[in-house]
Amino acid sequence: MKTPYTIFFITAWLLLSIAAQAQEENDEQKRALVEKNTTPFNLNYFSITENSFYVLEAMVVNNKIVIDSSATISVVPGKLPYPSGDFKVSILDKQGNQILEYFMQDPLIARSCEGEKNHTTPLEKGRAYISLPKNNTISTLVFIRGKEQIGTVDIGNLIVRTQNNPTKEGQ
Repeated sequence: MKTPYTIFFITAWLLLSIAAQAQEENDEQKRALVEKNTTPFNLNYFSITENSFYVLEAMVVNNKIVIDSSATISVVPGKLPYPSGDFKVSILDKQGNQILEYFMQDPLIARSCEGEKNHTTPLEKGRAYISLPKNNTISTLVFIRGKEQIGTVDIGNLIVRTQNNPTKEGQ
């Protein structure tokens, strides 16, 4: 009775070994193909204007984002941060058509930095930073928390100023 089990285990081991070897060779072939079709990384990537995004810096007054004379839009090299959070930003063009909608951490909530304490409080006064895709047709931002629209701001003039004077970053 031991002999059939031994033969079975040896056969199974051989088949698994052959399958693993074939998979390893297949993975190496895929990697070689990807490397062949991928251009080498270039440090100038971050200086190319298409590889950047906007960051809106605005005042927060009474837990509302306000676009005033101190509001700026900066061009930041690199990729737009990965969207996560429960604060929705809807981006509209001049005609009111939606360009994009994404989620982020709520910029109107101040979080405690004290160790394990998890205290949050509404931000009554301060500055908020909102990352935006680099799109010259952006006109309006709509902020939504849950199902409630909590604010709308027009940033079309800031975008135009940034385009016309990119070295001053919208100021």
